[in-house]
Amino acid sequence: MVILTYPGCYFGEAIRLLELVISLEEPLAEQNQRSTRNLIQIYSLSGGRVFSPASCLIYMDTLMIQGPKPVDPDLLIIAHGARAAADHAGELSDWLREVCPGTKQIVALGSGVIPLAAAGLLNHRKVATHSAWVPLLAEHYPLVQIDDLSPLQIDGNIYTTSEQINLHELAMLLAKNSLSPGHRPPQLLAVSRTGDGVAAFSHAFTRSDSIAHRIILWWLAHIDEDISMERSAEFLSMSERSFRRHFKTEVGYSPYLFLLLLRLELARQAMIDSDLPIDKIARRGGLHDGQQLARMFRKFIETSPHRYRTEKCNEVLPMPHPIYAALFDGRTTPPWLRELQFAAKRDRAEDRGSGL
Repeated sequence: MVILTYPGCYFGEAIRLLELVISLEEPLAEQNQRSTRNLIQIYSLSGGRVFSPASCLIYMDTLMIQGPKPVDPDLLIIAHGARAAADHAGELSDWLREVCPGTKQIVALGSGVIPLAAAGLLNHRKVATHSAWVPLLAEHYPLVQIDDLSPLQIDGNIYTTSEQINLHELAMLLAKNSLSPGHRPPQLLAVSRTGDGVAAFSHAFTRSDSIAHRIILWWLAHIDEDISMERSAEFLSMSERSFRRHFKTEVGYSPYLFLLLLRLELARQAMIDSDLPIDKIARRGGLHDGQQLARMFRKFIETSPHRYRTEKCNEVLPMPHPIYAALFDGRTTPPWLRELQFAAKRDRAEDRGSGL
């Protein structure tokens, strides 16, 4: 059993939940003639003593996340930490990517969903969280499906909670599920650099009658232009509102965000395939200038265009932002985009041949 803490988190709730689970598992294990899980490990960013923001008299000693990782833990509880969860999400994400795939049950209390979302482990999953954190989660992690009414959401082996959660009921669920015969949920897929995170929606890119397929082909043909959502909807003979709704249903992204990420990916490709100046690459991709491209690189690929170009073969490039990484890996062009680029190039050649 593992608890993940960080500066500013309220670990008392996590400890209380752990105590409840253990107390409920023991009689259930005896009935089923099974052994209980009793090794408890508590981790933090730097290890050592972690204090609760509630009082300097409340503290506990922890292991450092940079040290040896827990091996296939039965239960991982991520503490609630209000603003602290968002402040430390990036530092915790690498550890979560390594540990979560082998974990049997994962519980994110309140804002504990933020580090999981930052790690890309909640893409296309339904979650609950404290009501105060719904806007932040929706803004920064659009691939996460938020249920702002339920006190508890269970998606696979991930349990997420709002401030209305009943810890005793949650503990009972965890205890029963852990000891049920043959219970081992499918492992959580770790986010990799393969650009497969959007696999659940990839059929929309290749199905010729889909909204996404048709509009992305059109975007690729006009990528150097100022493309508005109104103009995109007109091409499809749809209202803008209907276009936005249908596109997000098919792909999981708003069309505006998807187009922005597509421009970034095409610019990334051009930086590898050509020696053109960064400013020219940006303008050819429909961006304002090299400064806008640089800002997007730092936000989504977590490096500068110049550094990326000089270190593109370096295997230690930082992990891209989850929103970008669900579509692209920052190294190679995904197959669905290669197919669309080929189709767009073929369509342009046919148009020139017919004199259009």
